Amino acid sequence: MVGLLAMLVTMLASVSQSFRLGRVDWQKSVLPGEGCPKKCHPERCPDLRQMQGCPGGLVRDQCGCCWECGNKEGQLCDPQPRSGSTLYGRCAEGLLCRTSRKNAGGEPRAICECSKQEALCGSDGKTYNNVCQFRAAKHKQGKGQMLTMVHHGPCKAKPVITRAPRDIITPKGSDVIFSCEVSSYPLASIQWRKEGDVVSFPADDSSVAVQARGRPRRFELTGWFQIQAVGPSDAGVYTCTARNAFGEVSASARLQVTHGGSHPSKDLQPIEKGEYRITDKEEVNEDDEDYEGQPSGHMYL
Repeated sequence: MVGLLAMLVTMLASVSQSFRLGRVDWQKSVLPGEGCPKKCHPERCPDLRQMQGCPGGLVRDQCGCCWECGNKEGQLCDPQPRSGSTLYGRCAEGLLCRTSRKNAGGEPRAICECSKQEALCGSDGKTYNNVCQFRAAKHKQGKGQMLTMVHHGPCKAKPVITRAPRDIITPKGSDVIFSCEVSSYPLASIQWRKEGDVVSFPADDSSVAVQARGRPRRFELTGWFQIQAVGPSDAGVYTCTARNAFGEVSASARLQVTHGGSHPSKDLQPIEKGEYRITDKEEVNEDDEDYEGQPSGHMYL
């Protein structure tokens, strides 16, 4: 009887060991403290078709045998994944685990960063800041979709307003600032105009200031429109218009001037996309424009 029990225990241990070697956790393909097998067994690896939804892409496990879901750009990672302890996981293919940022406590932390920071244009008309973002977008695609790279460098298209100006309510005598964020390549120009006026700002009004700067992300431009000491005549609808060789887009916001006390101005409910008006002008073919070496007018952050 004792011999039979010993045999059963031995068999269970053998099955357990075999199961553990065949177990593949998409974040931790080898359990902490386990060594890698002398020979890889591809038949024990998960089906790649089940990994099409990995948001960051794929990466080989720490033994170099099977593919698993990797951490995407900006996620925390383990600087030395082969040390035996896995906490956050490994970065997906094309990403490097770099210790460059600090957490709230001032301690350094490692995050996944793309090894190549060159922008490229996808067949969906979107500009991807790097090949890692492009690869992640491909993994998110559904059946029947096929995202491909059209060319290196950003897509050339009409501007897109990424953050529209907000409606403002403010008392007489206050200073107000409208802002408008635009993404575009080639570089777009931003103009401000009040509804009913023919001339665009700043015109010859000393109480008005207009400024534009490349920020906060690549290929984005932010424009500001400031009015000092607003009065009743300044109330109305103000429009931000972004224009380049491929078209134009506009977004509007309303300024209301009250006769109340000197409480600070406040924004109304944020308008994420505004009321856009896109022209039907014929697009200009600028495919022969060379991206490399062209001044963008943007500050790359």
